[in-house]
Amino acid sequence: MAQSTAQSVLAETTVVDTDVHMTVSEEEIAEYMDEPYSYSITDSPHELFPSSSWDQRMGGKIEDNFSDFTEAEDITKFQEEFHIDHPIINTFEPLGKFSQPDLAMELMRAYNRLLLDKYLDDHDFLGLAAVATQKPHEAAEEIDRIGSEDQVVGLYIGSSGEYPPLGDPRYDPIYEAAEDNDLPIAFHGNAEEFMFDFPTQNRGFNKFFEVHSVGHTWQQMMTLTSVIAEGLPVKFPDLDWVFLEAGYGWVPYMMHRMNKIYHMRRSEVPLLDKSPEKYIRESCYFANQPLGEPERPEDMAKMLEIMGTDNIMFATDYPHWDFDALEELDKYLQHYFTDEERQRVLHDNAVEAFHLDV
Repeated sequence: MAQSTAQSVLAETTVVDTDVHMTVSEEEIAEYMDEPYSYSITDSPHELFPSSSWDQRMGGKIEDNFSDFTEAEDITKFQEEFHIDHPIINTFEPLGKFSQPDLAMELMRAYNRLLLDKYLDDHDFLGLAAVATQKPHEAAEEIDRIGSEDQVVGLYIGSSGEYPPLGDPRYDPIYEAAEDNDLPIAFHGNAEEFMFDFPTQNRGFNKFFEVHSVGHTWQQMMTLTSVIAEGLPVKFPDLDWVFLEAGYGWVPYMMHRMNKIYHMRRSEVPLLDKSPEKYIRESCYFANQPLGEPERPEDMAKMLEIMGTDNIMFATDYPHWDFDALEELDKYLQHYFTDEERQRVLHDNAVEAFHLDV
């Protein structure tokens, strides 16, 4: 398809982007925090957010525009350039890595105040509210507080740095509040927090190439396994589970692997009365980003076919340096799939999962 024709088709397509990151500095988030937490940020000579210690920019060879994507006007420019009609934005660091529970909870509230004040109240955007899991009952109170905001369409939980894994019953108050407020859970992976989940591997690897290849996927594999094994789709049947920034190539393996274990060890998962694959297909969604790059394009089509188009939703992960433009996925959708299947991936699945009126 010629470039001009492809651009024309994209311009005529209604697209929901389920993962757009706004950059928030420590100084800015401190303005939305109560004392003594804001004081500890603004008067500290050290960064509050721990560094992964990896050279992610390859000594400056990789250009990073993440630090410049800070204003609501930047979203509008992004929409125009990349043919995105409805961006779902988030603004926050994964909060599970913070060892101080009170600090994590205050950051949660501050990020949500900032999200509403700066990006949602005066703009026609959609957003994911931050959830810190260190104090589940306190997190549930925050969900109840923010749940009535029309532009808040889901809850963002970093699947990195969380202990115990996110299916554990201790988090049930969070999921109960999410279900009560009709807000899906969006789990988000993060390579920088690989050191918290897999410290031995983090110290054993020699290159960020290795961490970046497996970090997001391992975190989401762990989270999906915990969610299914602990029976969350049974305990919270009206709640949808969205997995961001790990792609979907790993999902067929996990569905089939858990099916096998389920048939051998059903007594260990008494809440499940059908196969893990059925629960995953009924209640879980997976964003395409980061999209793999097979040597043979038909292999991507086969992967999409195995997954089916009912559980995949579109995401760019903009403005991270490894984001995927819409054209990367759409070239497969246009070539191998029907218009209806394409619309499900680019629009309908997100509308269904996040209960959007768009």
